[in-house]
Amino acid sequence: MEFNQFNEHVNRLKASNPIWFALDGAPVGTKAEMETVEKQLNISLPEDYKEFIEAFGGGYFAFTVIFSVSAESEWNIANQNQSLGLLEEQHFLVVSDNQSGDYYGYKIEKGLSEKNLFVYDHDNRQIKRTKYQNLFEYLMEVGLKQTV
Repeated sequence: MEFNQFNEHVNRLKASNPIWFALDGAPVGTKAEMETVEKQLNISLPEDYKEFIEAFGGGYFAFTVIFSVSAESEWNIANQNQSLGLLEEQHFLVVSDNQSGDYYGYKIEKGLSEKNLFVYDHDNRQIKRTKYQNLFEYLMEVGLKQTV
């Protein structure tokens, strides 16, 4: 799924289900904030993540949480990843918390991310490939409870 298609769908859902988007979130991210996070984590952020952050910000997004590039946000992606230690230990950049102990994100190789989304399963402490080709597919099914 491409960003434009995702964005159109979100706008329709906001009109029909505004309560899904009523929780506080972090402001939209700027290019400068993204560059700061990339320097802090020594990686390049995934393009689909950057598109999302520039349009929607971070924090609560319907039925999920997306980590933010805002330094003041409780969901700051740099702080979250440094706290979890998965980027350093398993080369896994976390961008979303499912609020059940598992984390969604990207495998990182030489500072660059793979395009597909992966999940960190907290029960067996393993990173597994998901069926999601990008962040937008994940958000459609998990965050917006829509079938992909």
